[in-house]
Amino acid sequence: MKELEYRQIYLGCDPEFFFTKNGEVCGSEKVISETGLVSGSYTIKSKIVRDGVQAELNPSPNTCRANLGNEISRCFRELYQKIKDDKELSLDFSQIVKVSKKELESLSAKSREFGCAPSNNIYKGESTKIKVNGDTYKYRLAGGHIHLGRFVGNWEQASMYNKVNKAIDDPKRLVPLLDILLGNTCVMMDKDPNAKKRRKLYGKAGEYRTPPHGLEYRTLSNFWLQSYQLFSFVTGMARLSVLILANSIEGSDELEKSITSKVKMSKITKAINNNDYELAYENYCKIEQSILEMTKKKTDYPINQDTYKEFKHFITKPLNYWFKENPLESWMKLPDGHGRGWESFSRDQIKHDMDRSSVAVATMA
Repeated sequence: MKELEYRQIYLGCDPEFFFTKNGEVCGSEKVISETGLVSGSYTIKSKIVRDGVQAELNPSPNTCRANLGNEISRCFRELYQKIKDDKELSLDFSQIVKVSKKELESLSAKSREFGCAPSNNIYKGESTKIKVNGDTYKYRLAGGHIHLGRFVGNWEQASMYNKVNKAIDDPKRLVPLLDILLGNTCVMMDKDPNAKKRRKLYGKAGEYRTPPHGLEYRTLSNFWLQSYQLFSFVTGMARLSVLILANSIEGSDELEKSITSKVKMSKITKAINNNDYELAYENYCKIEQSILEMTKKKTDYPINQDTYKEFKHFITKPLNYWFKENPLESWMKLPDGHGRGWESFSRDQIKHDMDRSSVAVATMA
């Protein structure tokens, strides 16, 4: 199998979270102004905005995972400065929360609405819209959507970047790859029972939109906001999906077929929609070798020859085993994402935990 040709890709995201007041969910309109909270060091500024009851991060897009993560960190530091004096106010990173009737009735009509416009679903061939009444439905859901942006201007003259653009503009081929490589794989990480409940309303396998800048993959929850390392994994696997298609868009489609021919999409969608760990693992094992062959010994992909054993060890334990710190504090402490992402985390913390476990087993024997 040929080796994957690497290119940069514009990455973005819009994860959601909640505010609580004395432990009770409160609407984001009570904390954030209508214009949002602006931050960032790039021409396109990062923002924290209202999105119904939820608050939503809009970090400035970047071709570098670390720089994008730095923008998220900057947003949270900015937000902390705004709320730090209110000791009753906290952030809640749950996937699903229940809003009291009193709180719902106190919010504006716009905040009570479900902010999500219809999504497309690649398998159903139609748009899907949340069909509950936001005025009376007490639960709210937090997504962690990933955005993939095309290059414009002079980049269009470079053949490989043009292939990246064509891949992003081809959801019929890209979304299934994202489901296989990202959606299915994240099921093994995100074991929260609420993941299945959330997908009864939205976030099913195959959900996407095509905004002006490219493609938005809408299957994931906000689970990856728990740590920078999870963010790094998710955006890295999204980039891998685009690169596989970009390398297959003209001429040989060997790399794409090495993934899509190994699994049944019916099993991928079932694993995602039911948050079925066992089925997701079965699916993953069928494509692992293909991933390792195409990435060779490169270390800028989340799953490669140096990290795949660590990944398998990681998913045997719950997320709170690995990430014990409050997510807000964790993001605020991030000095710089470079050298602290998933691959470094695999080689250091996960590998150390594997070695410690091996010693413990040997001692018991």
